[in-house]
Amino acid sequence: MTPARVAGGKRTVDVSVQSGIWYRALLTDDWIAAGRLSALCEQFALAVREAGEPAGACLFAITEDSPEDEAGSSGVGATVLFFSPAAISVVPTLLATCGARPSAAPRRSQATLLVGRPLDWDLLPRPIH
Repeated sequence: MTPARVAGGKRTVDVSVQSGIWYRALLTDDWIAAGRLSALCEQFALAVREAGEPAGACLFAITEDSPEDEAGSSGVGATVLFFSPAAISVVPTLLATCGARPSAAPRRSQATLLVGRPLDWDLLPRPIH
């Protein structure tokens, strides 16, 4: 996103508008078996680095297990990727390639940080006690 210029008295101020919407993409077993998850993580990390490593630009994943007794299931679940709101403008091609759609943030208890900084865990909602 390009920051907007807003007149503020005698000077102009950069105002960046950032969404709070996460994007989610379901990866098929074929993607995983072909090693495309690794390639996607490398592309994501490179794009973030080239964008100046914006704060909060990260990628999480959750593996959703399928019961083994389900028809056609091997017990191995789907991998769901979660692109943070700060990453959206940095990796639009990856979002399109994966067929990512708007989503809520991943559940902290199930998430794995694939690309990002330890501080990015703070982007995920905490359970209410």
